[in-house]
Amino acid sequence: MVEATIEMHALLVAVVLAVLAFAAREDMLRHRIPNSLNLAALILGLGLAALTGGLSGIVHSIAGALVGFAALVPFYLLRGMGAGDVKLMGASGAILGPSGALLAAALALIAGGVLGVGILMRRLIEPRLRLDSSPSGEASAAWRAVATISIVRKERFPYAVAIAVGVVATLWLRGSLVALFVALGIG
Repeated sequence: MVEATIEMHALLVAVVLAVLAFAAREDMLRHRIPNSLNLAALILGLGLAALTGGLSGIVHSIAGALVGFAALVPFYLLRGMGAGDVKLMGASGAILGPSGALLAAALALIAGGVLGVGILMRRLIEPRLRLDSSPSGEASAAWRAVATISIVRKERFPYAVAIAVGVVATLWLRGSLVALFVALGIG
């Protein structure tokens, strides 16, 4: 029975990794996370929780989905991210549970900040953003920074990547990735 639980846990981890990989890919390519993907992940999370924990597993999974969803709703309301990102965090929360969803959301916000700064820095040093604003044709560093920040603010940011980093970091911190490797015979 313990082996079946370990295998079910490994299946949960594999499912969330596959969902995150596909969501990140879609977000980078199309700037969208399909509702069908988020719904399928939510249903899988709830279903696997029911199989492993019965009614208490379902309650735990629903609580995780609500915490994950609620953690990112304020950023959606402030137009800092899309609805698909919020739904992806909710679906991930259904697999992680409430404490895991909260940790993953916090780590995703940190990862998003780091990735955002990285994008901004890359844009600051790109030669194509050197704007002619002075008589000599050389833009001041301050003017380039302001122009770059203005451009980057309007740019779509594939936040599913940051969510994936937060969720994978949570799985690693909880030892769930090791459980997956053991179930696969790798570790």
